[in-house]
Amino acid sequence: MVPLLFLLASQLPAITPVVVKEIKSEWQVYVNESYQPYSDGVVASTIYFTLPTSRLGGHHLYVRAPDKWQLFVNGNLIYSGKEAAYFSMDSLQTDMGSPVLVGVHVKEGMKDVITQLVLLGDTRPGHQVVASLRPPTFFRDYGIIVAVFLLLFFLLLYRTNPQLTVDYFSFSKIFSASERNETQLASRITSSANLLFYLFCALLTGFLLSAIFYSSGPFFRAASSIRINSMASAFEVWGKLSVFILTLLASKLLIVTLFSALFNFRETISFQFFNFLRFVLFTAVTMAVLSLLFFTIRVDAAVFYERLIVLGLVLLSIGSLVVLFKLLGKARFSFFHLFSYLCVSEFIPLVIIIKIFF
Repeated sequence: MVPLLFLLASQLPAITPVVVKEIKSEWQVYVNESYQPYSDGVVASTIYFTLPTSRLGGHHLYVRAPDKWQLFVNGNLIYSGKEAAYFSMDSLQTDMGSPVLVGVHVKEGMKDVITQLVLLGDTRPGHQVVASLRPPTFFRDYGIIVAVFLLLFFLLLYRTNPQLTVDYFSFSKIFSASERNETQLASRITSSANLLFYLFCALLTGFLLSAIFYSSGPFFRAASSIRINSMASAFEVWGKLSVFILTLLASKLLIVTLFSALFNFRETISFQFFNFLRFVLFTAVTMAVLSLLFFTIRVDAAVFYERLIVLGLVLLSIGSLVVLFKLLGKARFSFFHLFSYLCVSEFIPLVIIIKIFF
């Protein structure tokens, strides 16, 4: 009854999808013999949504899930498998009419399931490429503008405080067993020079996350409400992410200051926060290099960006352990006292950050 033309997964290498709409906001669940709006807190293995296929000529439904999934249209099983797939709205209208009730079933739950309406452009020889279906270039332009801005910002920091810049980006020091002598500016963590580095760190990390969220789509829970579909929205998301990260850095500094006084570790405040920020910069630079590699070889699978985020969180976790070993040589207290202090100032904030993404 349902033609195999629905499934275009075999043509993926020749297809350039342009996302027209995210359908997650229209998801519903069947509860108490009625359809109710879906929310992230609802435990469900099947979601439903309605598509007016007669008004979606030329569009395709794109579905992707991390586990095996099934697609039902008006109660008929259309697809079952693990691969992401495209389904033609024209074919659906021909065989199923309009509108159609679509159901997506994932036994393990709806976490990380993606449903989108997309336009597909065929780029194979012998097929005409419609200009309106060309992939948008605004994000490339946004990336170039922000990258140039961050480079100029870095050069400004280096020209005004060359030694402090070298200290921040001297990544070999973060793995040394004992802390070497740093500049006097590094010990004054609230100086204007250090505040500029906090801002640079927030802008760099915010830009990196905006690129990851754009490339992976709503794969991460933290990106479920982020929409980047124009140059203006890209800059808006970058600004919001940068402010959020700057707020996290300020909160981290406040936590370290308060609990260092409570646990009598006042002499380690500057060292600990400076080492933390240096590790954040190291993580950001590492992820930026890998992201650039992904963009160069055209990696667009969300799972690769998930692994990139996991790598960043692993590096931050290693940074917390490095602080533990360094403070063991500095602290005059017992290991239990030191570990209790680091649980509050390092490990618990890190767990909160992990929960934001997963």
